[in-house]
Amino acid sequence: MGDTRWLTYREAARRVRRDVRTVQRWRAAGMPMRWRDGERVVDEEVLLAWWRDRLDAWPAHQYRLRRIVDGLNP
Repeated sequence: MGDTRWLTYREAARRVRRDVRTVQRWRAAGMPMRWRDGERVVDEEVLLAWWRDRLDAWPAHQYRLRRIVDGLNP
């Protein structure tokens, strides 16, 4: 629990395979971030939770998952 990994915008974007601008939009939408050494950083667990929430709300992702599940259960 004490192993918090702090990521900069660039590191966070690379971690979730998104553009830096996407992470900046998430911050503007309320994702909690902190200042460290003059730059904003986000806790990796918080970032991944936001990423999962965005995937759950993305219709294209849901269609893709349904197609995979339907392919496994004909």
